[in-house]
Amino acid sequence: MSTSDPRRPDGLSSGLLTSMTKPTPAEVTAIINPSNKRRLLITLSFPLLFLLAIPFWWYTTSIERLPLPVSRIDALANLSIPSYRGKILFTADEDAYPKSAPGRPVFENKVICQSLGKVVTDGVDVIYERKRPQKKRNWDFIYEGEDDPRNPTPFRVHIRRFQHANTSWPLEPYVQPPEKGLMTSGIKPGTLIIPVHPDQISDRNLKLHYKIAMINSILSLYPPDPPTIPLRALKYSPNITLSFVLLNEDSTEGSYVRSWEIDDAIQEHFIPHLEPLKDIFNFTIESQILYHAPLTFDPTLSDAPAIGDPQIEAALEAAREGDEDAEEVFVNSERWSLDSGSTNNPVLRFLLYVPKEKHRPMKLVGQDSPHSFLLPQFGSVYLLNPPSTQPSSGETYHLPSSALTSSFHLFTQHLYSLLAIPELYDPGKIHLPPSSSPLLPRSQLWQPISSWQIHQILESRLKENLEESKKTLIGIKRLVDKIKEMKVGKNVRDDVSGAVERLESISSAKSPLENFILSRDSVNLANKAFFDPSMMGLLYFPDEHKFAVYTPLFAPIAVPLLLGLIKEFIAWKRKRRGGSGNNDDVTDEKAEASIGVEDEKISTIGLEEESTSVGIEPSDRVLRSRSKG
Repeated sequence: MSTSDPRRPDGLSSGLLTSMTKPTPAEVTAIINPSNKRRLLITLSFPLLFLLAIPFWWYTTSIERLPLPVSRIDALANLSIPSYRGKILFTADEDAYPKSAPGRPVFENKVICQSLGKVVTDGVDVIYERKRPQKKRNWDFIYEGEDDPRNPTPFRVHIRRFQHANTSWPLEPYVQPPEKGLMTSGIKPGTLIIPVHPDQISDRNLKLHYKIAMINSILSLYPPDPPTIPLRALKYSPNITLSFVLLNEDSTEGSYVRSWEIDDAIQEHFIPHLEPLKDIFNFTIESQILYHAPLTFDPTLSDAPAIGDPQIEAALEAAREGDEDAEEVFVNSERWSLDSGSTNNPVLRFLLYVPKEKHRPMKLVGQDSPHSFLLPQFGSVYLLNPPSTQPSSGETYHLPSSALTSSFHLFTQHLYSLLAIPELYDPGKIHLPPSSSPLLPRSQLWQPISSWQIHQILESRLKENLEESKKTLIGIKRLVDKIKEMKVGKNVRDDVSGAVERLESISSAKSPLENFILSRDSVNLANKAFFDPSMMGLLYFPDEHKFAVYTPLFAPIAVPLLLGLIKEFIAWKRKRRGGSGNNDDVTDEKAEASIGVEDEKISTIGLEEESTSVGIEPSDRVLRSRSKG
């Protein structure tokens, strides 16, 4: 039975043709595997592509490091506070000196002041020479007609004949306060007054008393070195918030303060002291009332002495007092809402605390049972005890400005301490100003800040800003040197250069206010550069961290590429060592010819098998293969 397709003239089956057209494994291998030259080019394309991408990677990952003025920063270590030589205008009343005897020459007031001024300056120089280390006088006297009208000196000394002055010795110098009313002395506020009573002018030692009073008072008001800033004072900041808070311990029990005339109290007690500081500080004032401010401890009842008289016992009612150790934890920050959410500036808090009825009268343990205490760099606390007798337990109170006088007077003193403002009154040297009438007592309220105090504040804050700015700039330089990968952009470089430039501009030729403004701006620029987001050290990592990040990314790719290159290099070297001059094309043709011979052999075998299956004798048909030979 024949299995051949009758439609095919050659009589070959479809299975035989399929076996003749199906590629062999050798053909598949030859088709898939490229030539040696092409394989080498493909292998080299990967590292070539990597090399071409290096400039783009370098540009996108490079760190901008602009140069800083390192040499100028190092030179700031020798920068010191410039010595400003002030001028003090010295004047006196015409009748503040004894009249010349008949027949003796009469000197002008200016000549007498010059003679007395020479004695005072010589005495101050002797005092400074005896000090160790030696000091130098940093001021000079000028006299009437010598002051510059375009830039008058703020420092004045005046000898005044005053009927309300003290009649006993020694003289009691004071600083002239602002005067109100129709009858005024005409003396400029802030002038150092050496008062003398008319009965004292005829004293033969009057000149010596003038000398002692002037030397002591000027040494107190114009020291040779700026005063040091205590630790309790707030670090300098151009913007400061003053927060006045009235706290009721528990208003639910009644007898609490519902309102207070805070505006009038601030205007009367604080504004006169804040207005002269407008060139140094920028103050923001806020106030609030809290109706529930519990303590973190229970006040203890003090032991009352045993007294037989019941009336005396009733008069000496036992006071409830707070412990000394409890003062430090008096402010309950967790329960009291004292934070100012409107600003990020430093805040000085003045707390007026009203205890609940069963804790009154509350006092502090200490001498004379004080009602207030100061918290360093935080603020002040004053204990206000409303009247203990009230018609009903639920009575509420309104505090007028007169009821706030004592508390705000203490707040003013604490403000001086917290801002490192030197006190004007120095026992034995600077006294309270006398009252305008002997029938009126001397005012215990502190008078507004004078030009003498402003000068000391400028000098001390200038020193503080100078040291702070230098320390910050040196820290920036060390940080950049330590972290080589840290970015130093244009903003950081400009801020650092601006801070250095302002410090270099400070000189004794400028006024203390000008030097202070330069130091303030220098600190602001240095802090701005130091806290720039790009200057954070945590943003940068050492080289070991970079290797740890890049190795898992590039190692799996780099190893096959390197092995392929090494393999191709070894094959090329072997071929060159064998001296084979045939190129890759000839080799490919030989491979194709050998593949063709193998295919024809395989086809012959297939035909023999097919002829056997259909009953055709092998000897009846001869298959001839074509060879290129």
